[in-house]
Amino acid sequence: MITAVPRLLVAAWNTLVVPTATRRPVHGMPRLYRRLAEAHQDAPFVYLSSGAWNTARTLRRFLARHAFPPGPLLLTDFGPTKTGWFRSGPEHKTTSLARLMDTFPHVRWVLVGDDGQHDPEVYSAAVDERPGQVAAVAIRTLTPAERVLSSGTANPARRPDGGTVNGVPVVVGPDGDALAARLEGVPGLLGPG
Repeated sequence: MITAVPRLLVAAWNTLVVPTATRRPVHGMPRLYRRLAEAHQDAPFVYLSSGAWNTARTLRRFLARHAFPPGPLLLTDFGPTKTGWFRSGPEHKTTSLARLMDTFPHVRWVLVGDDGQHDPEVYSAAVDERPGQVAAVAIRTLTPAERVLSSGTANPARRPDGGTVNGVPVVVGPDGDALAARLEGVPGLLGPG
């Protein structure tokens, strides 16, 4: 679901005012997530977001309505901290991801994000620190309009490339179907489409 989380007023409007029933998932993402969950039924499925906990109920309804696999939400607190007015989304994702990897050292994670915030950098750092715990990274590239809503500019700070980081495959695409097509090249990752 596109929320434009870094843009406070846009995120609040999209999450709290726009009815959940009218929100649409990114094309192909529910299908991609279901394929990952079906191919790895014993693996945990976790939604890590820099969104605030007060949106959890809305997000759960959205995920259920669009048949995303069930899994816990790891969201952040909203509001000021000792060091600033708002909490750091990248810090939240980095510390939460490290905690997940510490808690489940036997799991090889598929990290799925987009290039609208800091997911490419956060995920690259996770791969650098723990390449054996990451099976693949999938980054959805936002459209220029989505990027403006997300970060205030049509140009990404860093456009992710495909390839590998420390031997871990990195795939890039505009939607879930494109990411799935590229992830099919990673042996043992996706079940039949």
